[in-house]
Amino acid sequence: MIAQSVRAGFSGSVSLLTRCVAAWLALAPVGGRTQPPAAPLPVVAGRVSTMELAAGQPFVGTVLPARTSDVGSAVDGRLVDFPILDGQHIAEGEPIAGLLRGLLEIEREGAVAELTRRRQVLAELQAGSRPEEVEQARAAVAGFEARLAYAKSRLTRLDRLAARGTSTVDELQDAQTELQAIEAQLRGGQAALALVEAGPRREQIAQAAAAAEVQEAEVERIDDQLSKHTIRAPFAGWVVERFTEKGQWVTRGGLIARIAELDRVKVVAQVPEMSVRYLKPGAEVRLEFDAAPDQPWVGQVARVIPQADLLSRSFPVEVLLENRIQGGEPILKGGMLARAWLPVGQTGAATVVPKDAVVLGVGRPFVYVIDKTATTGPAATGTVRPVEVALGGTVEGHVEVRGGIEPGQLVVTRGNERLRPAAAVAFQMPGP
Repeated sequence: MIAQSVRAGFSGSVSLLTRCVAAWLALAPVGGRTQPPAAPLPVVAGRVSTMELAAGQPFVGTVLPARTSDVGSAVDGRLVDFPILDGQHIAEGEPIAGLLRGLLEIEREGAVAELTRRRQVLAELQAGSRPEEVEQARAAVAGFEARLAYAKSRLTRLDRLAARGTSTVDELQDAQTELQAIEAQLRGGQAALALVEAGPRREQIAQAAAAAEVQEAEVERIDDQLSKHTIRAPFAGWVVERFTEKGQWVTRGGLIARIAELDRVKVVAQVPEMSVRYLKPGAEVRLEFDAAPDQPWVGQVARVIPQADLLSRSFPVEVLLENRIQGGEPILKGGMLARAWLPVGQTGAATVVPKDAVVLGVGRPFVYVIDKTATTGPAATGTVRPVEVALGGTVEGHVEVRGGIEPGQLVVTRGNERLRPAAAVAFQMPGP
């Protein structure tokens, strides 16, 4: 046991000696020269200032989607396609379900064929008579005229023979009847020629056009039915619940899925009637979320619902804010707990910093104050030190802070996530 203790003590001494040597080597000159200091880190600086601000008071709220839609079916049918999953993000207009549509597609093919036929009939009427048809009608008229000339000549000859007594009365009457028949045929041929040359009547063209329009409406009706058999997302969002499954029969109005828009969210807080009178739409609100403590969140009062809860005498206040998407998932999700710092107190002067200057998520909030050491025109260098602050309300992109900082000091607004205490920084001097 004594030997083990000696060995342990010796090993500890060697380890301590090794660490000391390593530290000495790190501080020792290299090649007889000291290592140059690290280059200042480039950052963006802002100035601590004072602004008129209503005192903020925290209220507990709940995160809700900006919009929620229970998407249903507009027609009856069997669900044959249901590609979405719970938690999936979908774009506006993206198909989320499909119903059986085979019979409708067959009906559409027949309706399109009939529409084609009616359009061809209309085109034929609109084009008018073809030259061949006009020539045919003229040839028929010429034929009747030739037959008429022959019939007149024959009738004249028979009339002379009858006067001599060499022709019978019956032959004369037959020739007269034939002449009258040919004259009637000639008039009919001439009328047909006039119709062919004039072309179709306007009424016929209008009837054909109306028939084509009726068939077009039938095709549109079938297309509308087909479109209703594909159910699409009304807006971009996330699927939060599915109400059916592939293969089930869906009735008209039956629910398919619930879609929630989470690119924007609203925080609903209950505010007592004595405080709600201070709130106006558009007022900036700082929000805190236990599920997202490392990021600053600022929203705006969207509306004050003018109906109080009769038991608590508090009014729902909606605060809208833009969500952040990380790894394809929204950071703020429906149902999360929120604390909204609503400006419901008296207005007064407050010390504020740009909201990006606040570093969250590591213990208490703090800001990096810049202790300036050198200035060359608008460029400056300095070192930073963290100063813990307590946060208040927000106004015009600034956050009220209470702690060891004073108006006029410089704070880091960009690049503060990679800084360490006493780090050297380079920056452009901000305006007054």
